[in-house]
Amino acid sequence: MSISIIRAQTEHAKPLSEFSSGAFQDAYAFANTQEDMEQYITEHFTVAEIRKEIATLNTYLFIALLENKIVGYVKLGTATSPEQLNGKPAIEIERLYVDKTLQSQNIGATLMKHSISFSKELGKKIIWLGVWKKNARAVKFYEREGFKKFGETIFTLGRDLQEDFLMKKEL
Repeated sequence: MSISIIRAQTEHAKPLSEFSSGAFQDAYAFANTQEDMEQYITEHFTVAEIRKEIATLNTYLFIALLENKIVGYVKLGTATSPEQLNGKPAIEIERLYVDKTLQSQNIGATLMKHSISFSKELGKKIIWLGVWKKNARAVKFYEREGFKKFGETIFTLGRDLQEDFLMKKEL
């Protein structure tokens, strides 16, 4: 399986919107109300919102393609950083989604490798993320990739406050 990674462009907004909505439903619908899911998707995964993200300074979206079909993507951002990182140059993995039918095919690992390489090129010293405590599969993936827990935070999904682990990797 030959995966290619490309930087998202404006023309990718519609397929990324569709992919994001589906991947988010696949990952989180089992433990959340439909109302909370719909609110989050409406706020974050519309074509207009994805276009805005693609155009935002200090935000980087990379798409994993298999035979010209989106099979995953990662969104990186440098706008904020937790105080526990003490001001070190850092980048956040804001999203990393893989098609559920292709999980365990190294697509996530390929996106992670690209993210780390890109982050080093930007001169970042830490790559970090927040991951839902109930998403054991994702937590294990990040641990396999060398991430360590360094704190906790609250993530709001619709009206539900959820607990996330903060995880980081030194670059």
